Amino acid sequence: MFEGLMDRLLGILSRGTEPLRVWYRYFFPLSVAIIVGHRTNLRKNNLADTETDPPKREAPKGFDIIGWRTADGSFNDLGNPWMGSAGTRFGRNLPLAETFAETGDELMTPSPRLISKELMARKEFVPVPHLNVLAAAWIQFMVHDWLSHGPNDRSVLHDIPLPEGDDWPGGKMQIPRSAPAEGQHEGRPTAYTNVETHWWDASQLYGSGEEKIKRVRSEPGGTSVLQDGKLWLDEAGLLPIDGQAKINANDPATQELSGVNGNWWIGLSVLHTLFAREHNAIVDRLKIDHPTECSEWLFQKARLVNSALLAKIHTVEWTPALMDSPAGRLAMRGNYWGLMGEQYAKTFGRASDSEVISGIPGSPQAHHGTPFAMTEEFAASYRLHSLLPDDFVFRSFKDDSVLQVADLAAVSGPHARGIYDKSSFNDVVYSLATENPGALVLHNFPNALRMLNKKAEQGIFMDLAAIDILRDRERGIPRYQAFRRLIGAKAPKRFADITSNRQWQQELKEIYGTVDKVDLLIGTLAEMNSKRGAPPRFGFSDTVFRIFVLMASRRLKSDRFFTDDFRPEVYTRAGFDWVTDNGLKDVIKRHCPELAIAFGDTRNPFFPWSRQKR
Repeated sequence: MFEGLMDRLLGILSRGTEPLRVWYRYFFPLSVAIIVGHRTNLRKNNLADTETDPPKREAPKGFDIIGWRTADGSFNDLGNPWMGSAGTRFGRNLPLAETFAETGDELMTPSPRLISKELMARKEFVPVPHLNVLAAAWIQFMVHDWLSHGPNDRSVLHDIPLPEGDDWPGGKMQIPRSAPAEGQHEGRPTAYTNVETHWWDASQLYGSGEEKIKRVRSEPGGTSVLQDGKLWLDEAGLLPIDGQAKINANDPATQELSGVNGNWWIGLSVLHTLFAREHNAIVDRLKIDHPTECSEWLFQKARLVNSALLAKIHTVEWTPALMDSPAGRLAMRGNYWGLMGEQYAKTFGRASDSEVISGIPGSPQAHHGTPFAMTEEFAASYRLHSLLPDDFVFRSFKDDSVLQVADLAAVSGPHARGIYDKSSFNDVVYSLATENPGALVLHNFPNALRMLNKKAEQGIFMDLAAIDILRDRERGIPRYQAFRRLIGAKAPKRFADITSNRQWQQELKEIYGTVDKVDLLIGTLAEMNSKRGAPPRFGFSDTVFRIFVLMASRRLKSDRFFTDDFRPEVYTRAGFDWVTDNGLKDVIKRHCPELAIAFGDTRNPFFPWSRQKR
């Protein structure tokens, strides 16, 4: 009753203050209250279900659906076993009537390639000084857990208009359309299917189906899973090679194997390797207290613990690093620990069922009236390619000497594994942790990704910047002005309301003509230079932050294993303590102990580490 009243009052506060000034321009306690009010209003107004005929799911035989996460994400919600499972639809954060796809001339106006060239192409690398490249790798690592639209529909190709004088290979750019979900209904906007589980269940490590889980648990070429509950790593502690991922029949396979290994680069390789090692360390710890348990029990419990640790690190370390203001840190850490804080929780446990008082983990599960799903708007908010630098300098963790220099192409896909030939795993971690990622602003999209050599022997290239623009329009993401209005944020009326940069204002006017045509992605990049859109020391814009406020909480609050079943009886006492007592620094110390001197007393492991010059 009290919490419901507080939610209503904070929602009123949020609506009342929004027209006057943006939340972060109020004094600290009030700004935090407004953030919570935004979340209240978004939960009420910005969750929509797209399922029309939910799939049926059968419980796996002999599987503990109460104490283990299923391979495909089913039976997380025991009353609706299909919810959040692989193969179910993306939800929406906007009313369905506002999410019809753009078509015809509207879909191509302005040309996505023109926007790529004139507004997104990197002119000069703009860094984020207070973050390291591990932060950029981490978010892709997380996104691969949460969502994937899967293969596109190549039976329908979009012809992208090329600007005059464009040097695109072959003089013609075609992009296959997104594959729609089966069972579309007339009069409703097109929906799309998530091929991964929607849950925070580390499916990027383990996979979203039994076949992939078996592969990451088996010795390469083997026919059965390892009998100790562990993931397979080679003698150097590196990931196995994916024999099914050859570029062509004549090339040796060099792509590393993991639950999700698409769009691979050295940053993903590092994080997948670290947390595969962490899984195996958790297994060793569980064996001490449970020596008679079988391999399957050890694997499933270790997965449960590892998934929760990833969620905790993201919530209390990565997100506060990206939102490094007092209000941002308190709001995001409050999702996990509540207002009572970490020390109280570790000493006394929960003080209340309230998520505000004691955090979401361990509070009652709630879906806020809508079945849980990742959303198209959330996916659109995570278009963060600009975080990637153009070049990587790999240095020795011992003395900071240069070992090798590589561009983005040379550290991506099957080439990533070759980096370890000249630089040790410790060297690579150290190098990524001492360099800065790119800022999420206009004119900072990596040019290597704007002409990505996908299948050079077939003359197939991709412009990911153009694709990012097209996908939002194609999937019914409203443009920037309408998007802000629909999430309860103040909508711009002039280009000067989007950005304070006068040159950018002029560029937007020349490309779009009117404010209402500005694409969501372009608006969020432009507003990073704005009096209303760039919270101090935030890695992303206020518009993106609004969606994060809603969905970061929802990923925890809807998940049974983070709410009702986040307890020692399910995780085991050792497993529960592992989640409570560990963070990213602990993971790195455990598996790369020589690097402890580099991050030393750095407040957050996603901030730049100390350079080890001697």
